[in-house]
Amino acid sequence: MKKKKNRLGIKRQLFILAFLAPTIIAFCMFYLYPIITVLATSFCKWDYTNIQAPQFFGFANLFENYKYIFDTYPYFWEALGNSLSWALLGVVLQIPVATLIALAFSRKGRSVKIIRNIFIIPNMISSAALGMIFLQLYNPSYGIVNPVIRIFKEGFTDNILLLKGPAFWAMTFSYIFFTGTTTLMILGNIMAVPEEIKEAAKLDGASGWKADLYITIPMIKDTLRTVSILSATSGFLLYNEVFFLTKGAAGTYSISYVIRELAITSPRAQFGRANSVASIQILVGMAIIFAINLGYGAVGRRRLKKGGSL
Repeated sequence: MKKKKNRLGIKRQLFILAFLAPTIIAFCMFYLYPIITVLATSFCKWDYTNIQAPQFFGFANLFENYKYIFDTYPYFWEALGNSLSWALLGVVLQIPVATLIALAFSRKGRSVKIIRNIFIIPNMISSAALGMIFLQLYNPSYGIVNPVIRIFKEGFTDNILLLKGPAFWAMTFSYIFFTGTTTLMILGNIMAVPEEIKEAAKLDGASGWKADLYITIPMIKDTLRTVSILSATSGFLLYNEVFFLTKGAAGTYSISYVIRELAITSPRAQFGRANSVASIQILVGMAIIFAINLGYGAVGRRRLKKGGSL
């Protein structure tokens, strides 16, 4: 009997391994190998002079590319600060907005489905197309933004995308409120909350915003954690908006745009230095994910101590 069970166990393990093998192989080929290559070549001299043969610096000069990025390259710290700001804004601004919209869409009513579909339409447009649309909206000659500014500041004719400070926020507003996918993910989880729990909350006197705050939101915390990670990493990896709206002008560089500039735009392609920035991007991205998980875990533990619902 034991031998038969062991054989069944081995067969089951082999079946699971065979089932997962294509995914594992694809992950290693298209994700793990490129990541290892990026990390390895960040310690190499790899530019227009030796495109086909990256040269390892040696342990004495191991961090040569990183020294250049930290001390010499003029836009790295600006780009890192901007990318971290966009990651933070994704969590503290985009997620609350998406959650409020999803809660509103979860209400029953004849017009809710129509409004929901109308809300999704702008989110079907690609980020590149949205960038071009906002480029026209911000145009100082015929855009709609400058006339609004002139209501409060007479004679304003500047291009807002070329003003340091305003350019950052102008670019942020071009994507931060487009929360279609995030809203749908949250809404789907809200709709999955059992009706019995909602009815029990009503009997206990919790209805409307109180039920949302004390019942619905705690029950969808795992989804909120997931969309927070997606929103933060999306903000940290922001590229299209930078490329189409400002091209890094007026203090709007991002980490992704720095990588492009070093590897592609520069007349002397600097692949090794670009990969050192990409390595930093990977490590900071992992830190962002860890921090969000840590934050949600701390909130959950605090609620447990207070006797609240998770």
